[in-house]
Amino acid sequence: MTPTLPPEQQAPEAQRARRLLRLSWVLALLVLAVMWGGVIEGLRQRQSLLSAQQQTQQAEWLRLSSAAVDDRLRNLYKELQLFANDQPSLARDATQLFPLQGGSLWLVDASQQQQLRGQQQALSAAAALQVRQWLQSPAVHPALTVLPLPVIDKRPGNSELLQVVLPLCELERCHSALTGFLRVSELLDPEQLVDHPAYAVLDINGSVLASNGSMDFNGDNLTQVATTRLGQVPLLLAANYRSSQIIRSFNLFALSLLGVALVLSCLLLLMMWRISQILLHVEHSSNQFNHAQQLLALTNSSLREKMRTLIDEQRDQQTLIETVQVGVLIVDASELSILTSNDAAARMLGMSRQMLQRQTLPALFHNPQRCEELLAVLQEQQIVTDREAQLNNHNHKVCWSMTSMRYLQFRERHAIAVSLIDITERIAHAQRLQDEKQATERALAQLQATQHELYQRATLDDLTGLANRRHFLSFAGKALERARLADDTVAVALIDLDHFKNINDRYGHAAGDAALQHFASNLRAALPDSAMAGRMGGEEFALLLPDTSLGEAHAIVDVLRNGIAAQSFHTDGQQLQLTFSAGVAASRNGHAHDLSELLKLADKALYRAKANGRNCVESSAP
Repeated sequence: MTPTLPPEQQAPEAQRARRLLRLSWVLALLVLAVMWGGVIEGLRQRQSLLSAQQQTQQAEWLRLSSAAVDDRLRNLYKELQLFANDQPSLARDATQLFPLQGGSLWLVDASQQQQLRGQQQALSAAAALQVRQWLQSPAVHPALTVLPLPVIDKRPGNSELLQVVLPLCELERCHSALTGFLRVSELLDPEQLVDHPAYAVLDINGSVLASNGSMDFNGDNLTQVATTRLGQVPLLLAANYRSSQIIRSFNLFALSLLGVALVLSCLLLLMMWRISQILLHVEHSSNQFNHAQQLLALTNSSLREKMRTLIDEQRDQQTLIETVQVGVLIVDASELSILTSNDAAARMLGMSRQMLQRQTLPALFHNPQRCEELLAVLQEQQIVTDREAQLNNHNHKVCWSMTSMRYLQFRERHAIAVSLIDITERIAHAQRLQDEKQATERALAQLQATQHELYQRATLDDLTGLANRRHFLSFAGKALERARLADDTVAVALIDLDHFKNINDRYGHAAGDAALQHFASNLRAALPDSAMAGRMGGEEFALLLPDTSLGEAHAIVDVLRNGIAAQSFHTDGQQLQLTFSAGVAASRNGHAHDLSELLKLADKALYRAKANGRNCVESSAP
């Protein structure tokens, strides 16, 4: 792209095209400003017109709504009058007490409350207390009164509820009252709720008694809503009524007007973009001629400057090669003889630069095959980067180098540039680190083996290899806690080998140990993977069966008992047979018992098994 010239160097045609371009954009922006100003003014006038219509509809909605509320409260008052008399009547039996919630009605006096109608339920203490406090106030008169729902009863969903109270007075004293609850939406006709208005019932002071929750009716925003006074009770009905038809009409008008304005704006901007392209092309064409003339004048001086710069760069590169700390060799690509080198390479290899120039590249490598590998990579990839190699040092020292190679032209010859970075100390340090790492790994392995052995001794029984008593009780307690949280069932079983003392007394303790080991091996083989077995002491064992019902656990232990009884084992030339008695218990209804409680239940079942002749399994239900 041709660079933009300063204004004083531009052609007259280019200057005129640029001025015309600026003027065109100024006019286009003025047209856009006027058009969008008209759009905004049209929307404002349309909003004013619709706001007036909205207010009219809101006033009409309040008029109809207040009439509906007064009518329903009037009918409710008449129906409640039927209950003011204690005597039953046909009219009283036929009334439904609409719109009381659930048709429920209570009679409240100073000491008790009694439900007269509706599904049996207790009147809340807060509601009864509110009626009694109201009866004691001097403002009580025999008329229908609406009280706010007590604060304690304002749970989610009760924001529309009001408490209706009708005092029962005799000789200007009111000792009791009829009370019930109604929802504000039940006082309104369904047609009046189609547009989902925000409404509330307020007292004369403006305090909110109940609302449908669509708007926060308080002292700050009551000026934004319309209110009307109810005739049946001294209350206000407030509403923020927004007709969906009016809102939809305004949205349609606004979208249409904005759409037309956006289309016109896009067309105008597209036209201005096309004009700008034409004028910029004119400016560009007129500037190209001036730029070509100036470029031709600068070419000769620029070429001379570049030649001087190139010569200086070559001189600097040679100086850099001589002084850099990285060893550099220039090698003939065909004969692999060293053409030149710098002092860093000579010091690394322990030779003078003159001695190096009489060497070949393979002779510098401790392993010539390594040199052939690097040259093969160079021929394939045209570059070799950071490859480790051991070099021959004239002073018989170990010399390791990070070697890089690449092709270049040197004195009109095809050559290879070889860079050598001394990493002898790095390799030695890495070897020391490797030796230390291996020694550390051996120490860690020995430590892990020792820890494993200590863990086995702390958790397993030395004779049977099963969990010892302490480990079994700890594991079982945690399993029961997990079962309680997950609502699972856990079973435990206590096993006692039958007549084990006779084996010790008759055949010796070695035979007893062999019997215990024989039983433990069969126990491990028969139990599922999720189960755990432990030796509680002597010939007594315990089983933990997670996620297992009482019946399933009984079946598992019984299968184990049959398997043990059907086998025999040999010790010291004697053929012996084992049987056992077992007691099983399980948690109830998915709620895990305390471990000690389950073990007690299993122990009771174990004693029953022994009492029933041994070689059997008994269960103990909680």
